Amino acid sequence: MIIYCDGGTRGNAICLVHDDTIIVKTRGGKYTNNELEYIALIHTLEYIDSKNLKNIRIYSDSKLIVSQVNGKYRVTTDNLIALHGETLEKMLRCDGVQICWVRRNRNKAGRHLERIKHSLK
Repeated sequence: MIIYCDGGTRGNAICLVHDDTIIVKTRGGKYTNNELEYIALIHTLEYIDSKNLKNIRIYSDSKLIVSQVNGKYRVTTDNLIALHGETLEKMLRCDGVQICWVRRNRNKAGRHLERIKHSLK
């Protein structure tokens, strides 16, 4: 199974797309794009856990986040360290989860956020 996730600073929105399910949430406060990418991934992992889904491939268009979660890059930015740790903890609760990079134009969650960006303030 495949789930796409994305986070964007326009409207502080996060999105996940799983089959016909599209979930968009906005967050108050001020976040960087990378923080929102992590938050979208964390939300996706919580969704997987709540639905008891197995063997899921999560696609994100953030090379940085995907590389950090998969251990290829170190996390050196203070504001991402806690989010990275939370992500790894949540991954342990999900059976058979893989985090993979996908080009922006192939990320269904990112394309959805792009379509609705005018309604996000």
